[in-house]
Amino acid sequence: MPEALETSQQHRRLVLKALLWLTVGGGLVFGAVNVGREMWLLAGLEIIYAIFALSLLRIVDTTPHLRMWTLIYLFPFFALMTFALVLPRTSFTVFAWIQTVPIICYLLLGLRGGLWMSLGFLSLGVVAFNYRYMTDDSWLNIMVAANVGLSSAAILLFSHIYERSRVANEARLLELASTDTLTGLANRMKLAEVFQRERSHALRDNNPLSLIILDLDHFKHVNDQFGHEGGDRALRHIAQLLPQRLRDTDLFCRLGGEEFAVLLPGADLAQAAERANNLRELLAEHPPQIADASQVMTFSAGVATLGEDGQSLDSLMVIADRRMYEAKGGGRNQVVAAGQQYHLAPMSSGR
Repeated sequence: MPEALETSQQHRRLVLKALLWLTVGGGLVFGAVNVGREMWLLAGLEIIYAIFALSLLRIVDTTPHLRMWTLIYLFPFFALMTFALVLPRTSFTVFAWIQTVPIICYLLLGLRGGLWMSLGFLSLGVVAFNYRYMTDDSWLNIMVAANVGLSSAAILLFSHIYERSRVANEARLLELASTDTLTGLANRMKLAEVFQRERSHALRDNNPLSLIILDLDHFKHVNDQFGHEGGDRALRHIAQLLPQRLRDTDLFCRLGGEEFAVLLPGADLAQAAERANNLRELLAEHPPQIADASQVMTFSAGVATLGEDGQSLDSLMVIADRRMYEAKGGGRNQVVAAGQQYHLAPMSSGR
């Protein structure tokens, strides 16, 4: 969903900003310390990188190419850590920064990017550490390699598990947020998301896009007679039945109460009206079972199409809703689309 993607991007911008400020502060402090130790090359690289991080802070809030700049920042950042580790006069504590690589990568690059960059630079760091602190004692070398390797693998593994669980939970929450809890259909938020995507495709490919709004007739009588449990059963029946006459590309959703919507990519006004009429006939043929008996149920529908009736979802919903009420006022159990009316089949004309 666009809103969810934007939220994820904003989260990564905040993480990158925090890391950039840390780089500025750390680069200047360690650069000054290494100047005092006369480690000129490392000091110069750290100060240069602090200036580079400071320059990135000016664009991180606005750049549309956040991932590109993240990669441009991370590769030299991790390379500088590894380089510092192999220099003869640096402290072994530099390796503590190497072990932050998985956490930083997963936070900024997500599951797949985080995994591959973590594997690459963490492996280089472990090799560099073992090379730097190799001794004449082979058993000690094995112990050092095992400790460093296993601790690094543990951080990578736990970071990966956490990120995978977070992604799965986020996807589940987004699914719940875009799903009607009673019927399992898409809800209004999902309709808005899919409409934006299909509208872009329709405008790009010069294809039609139509919307049906349908409202069950006399649904209050069902609730009054059978209670809300009976009404809920009828709604679930419709949610399972009507999609059988829709294509995989169509979106059937519940707007609320007894009102539903169908988004029809590739269907013009006449085709959408015919599709709505087919759904009306299907419901007439297969009424819901409530209290162990078939209960006649009908709906009134209005149809609108992109271009002729508006360019936004809101404008199409207004027109389709207006035509649906025209269908209600014209006797119910019919479809209205720009003056076209699909009336009752003869067998149900008395309803």
